[in-house]
Amino acid sequence: MATLRELAEITGYSIATISRVLNQDTTLKVTEDTRNAILEAVEKTGYSNGQIVYRKSMCQKFIRVGIVEKVTVKEAERNPYYLYLKSSVEKSCFSNGMETFIMQYDRAADTYRCAVPRELDGILAIGQFREEEIAAMRKCSTQIIFIDSSPYPEEFCSVVPDYEAGIRQGIDYLIQQGHRKIMFAGPELTVDSLCRPYPEQRRKVFSDYAAYCGQKVEAVLLNTERLADDVVEKVMAYVKGIEDAAAKPTAFFTYNDPTAIGVLRALELMGYRVPEDFSVLSYNDTALVDVIKPQLSSICINIEEMAESAVWMMKKLVMEGAFVPVKIAVSSALQARESVRNILN
Repeated sequence: MATLRELAEITGYSIATISRVLNQDTTLKVTEDTRNAILEAVEKTGYSNGQIVYRKSMCQKFIRVGIVEKVTVKEAERNPYYLYLKSSVEKSCFSNGMETFIMQYDRAADTYRCAVPRELDGILAIGQFREEEIAAMRKCSTQIIFIDSSPYPEEFCSVVPDYEAGIRQGIDYLIQQGHRKIMFAGPELTVDSLCRPYPEQRRKVFSDYAAYCGQKVEAVLLNTERLADDVVEKVMAYVKGIEDAAAKPTAFFTYNDPTAIGVLRALELMGYRVPEDFSVLSYNDTALVDVIKPQLSSICINIEEMAESAVWMMKKLVMEGAFVPVKIAVSSALQARESVRNILN
């Protein structure tokens, strides 16, 4: 077994520098070439410090990961969910010693470009992607983890929210609060993991679970687009069209936070109060729920846990090589605030 002095002679670097690299001292500023040269020497010589035998695969500080996101800046402004998801992924990569590079799709060249061209160990892809975009990713790395979608599950690992559990949780909560007629406001169609038109999953689960609950609840479906103006128009038209007050839903369960804000605006314009006249339960639980009045009760998608799970899988994939693709469905949590009233009291 080599000593630190022998490693210094082999590499030409000081004992202090070698020691700090092996101890992963984050305050040490060295190039990747320097770090790799030291770790290669450690690998060859089997350097031992006490009972610990250092190996390159265990000591390498940085795993190079490309981050790809499909959402445009304008879409992120309307719905910050993906903005928070990307931020959480970057933070988790940093805390796990991963070096990240933002990748942009060049449609004309059918390839992904990186701001700092490097050989990548893997890719974390956030959102839904077309077949040609995934094919272009494969050219950069075959080690891809998808977040918030699950294309080609027989080939790639993925992390997704457990929408089914979240919708069930929301309906059960509203039933417990005494609501028997609940409207789901959201789009009828979205896209699947390959960007193809597909029935919106939250809406379908809502309809199916409400039917399972039988006489406990009556489900009403309102088809709205993602834009707030469309939500306002559709909700106002629906509520005004019901003359019998007893026929109106007592609660709205919305597709996401921007949709919930559209519902609140529509009810306010008609002179209704939330939660006194109608209750509103949202989905996603982004920062939007805290900046409006009343504060929105919401089903919270555990974004940080999704990011941590994806980074954990990437680390395992890079360090251990290929393994059987897995799909992790991250559970949600109910955040009860001000917009849902218990009508039994």
